Amino acid sequence: MKNSFKTVAVIGFVSKGIIYLVIGTLSLLAALNMGGESSGTNQALIFLKRQPFGQVLLLLLGVGLLCYSFWMFVQTFNDPENIGTDRKAQMRRFGLFTTGLVYVVVAFLCFYHLFTYTISDDSNSQYLDFIGPVTLSYIFIGVGIILAVQAVVLIVGVLKGGLLDQFNLEGQKGSGFIRVVGQFGFYARAFVVAIIAYFFFRAGIYTDNHEIKGIQDAFSFLDQSAIGRILMAITAVGFISYGAFYALLTRYRTFEGE
Repeated sequence: MKNSFKTVAVIGFVSKGIIYLVIGTLSLLAALNMGGESSGTNQALIFLKRQPFGQVLLLLLGVGLLCYSFWMFVQTFNDPENIGTDRKAQMRRFGLFTTGLVYVVVAFLCFYHLFTYTISDDSNSQYLDFIGPVTLSYIFIGVGIILAVQAVVLIVGVLKGGLLDQFNLEGQKGSGFIRVVGQFGFYARAFVVAIIAYFFFRAGIYTDNHEIKGIQDAFSFLDQSAIGRILMAITAVGFISYGAFYALLTRYRTFEGE
């Protein structure tokens, strides 16, 4: 495998890890009443923008996330780690492709915040109303089904071990620890995805509530009760673990096909 591909992948891992570390930290502080706030990707970027040298951070993060997307596309089309061409491999490579597309959007969101002075936290999706309430309901229910399936796939993937096996950690010193960190992080991510799926189901059923929900809304939902606040804290720690897992990949991950 080209060393340039490895470098791009490592930069991408760090960038993705930073996003989830910020989301998890802000949400954990909120759960502990220590000044944070329930946070999603957009809120994490806003937080970074407000820091000293925030614009530089956003620029570097945007470039880093494009690197992560590029690595996803390299794995999809070049298959440098010999994922294969059978049906299971094709499904996995398609998943890598869609992940790449998602992080292209997140990267451009970084650039959006970099070059704009006004920030809107409005998540209302009334701009979708031109589709029509009935059609929009079906779309939201469909998205809910997709997200619910994704949550199940994440949980099953962690339980069976295949999800973490793709990172080629075997034989590395400390690989057992990083696998535990990754497992906790992926479980937390699956939990949040399941909550977001519920939001879309609810929005699809109640046609007067067509609002797109995300990670921040999932944490806010958990924050509505004492038990929910405890779950919010646990999930926030899970997101920190998820971010740390990707940061640790820069040290522990091996690349097959070298």
